[in-house]
Amino acid sequence: MTIRPARLYDAAEIHALMQPYVAQGLLLPRSLRYLCENIRDFTVIEANGRIVASGALHFLDEDVAEIQSLAVAPARRGQGLGRQLTAALVEEAKAHQVWKVFALTHAPQFFYRLGFTDTDLGALPQKFSRDCAACPKRPVCRQHAVIRDIFAAESEAPAPAAALALVP
Repeated sequence: MTIRPARLYDAAEIHALMQPYVAQGLLLPRSLRYLCENIRDFTVIEANGRIVASGALHFLDEDVAEIQSLAVAPARRGQGLGRQLTAALVEEAKAHQVWKVFALTHAPQFFYRLGFTDTDLGALPQKFSRDCAACPKRPVCRQHAVIRDIFAAESEAPAPAAALALVP
């Protein structure tokens, strides 16, 4: 299996992968056009020439990104692909120096196991004003907002002994 950035020709396969979850109301519908326009946000897991998982990391501003459209082929669920893909998206955020990554999800327990915690959508004004305010599902939205501070563990770690020696 290979984790890699999505390519434009992957858009139709990503779209098909998402459809069972869209039909269940677990993912927001994304048109093929949307996927083509935003393909650079997507990362995929490929096995035997087929995409078996996909997800996107969408930047909202200089220090906040959202994990979107996370989907695993139904036959591949329970194999850790969602965890691997989420870890890859978090690493991508880290490489871009994004401090906080969040997701709106129907499966918060999945994200809790990956270091995310609950947050209030009000703490994410970028998301609310851009997407949620006009969303037709807003009155009946049952998604949980979860967030992870990417660099929290590093910033709370004690300073290296060499750095402490420089403090008068």
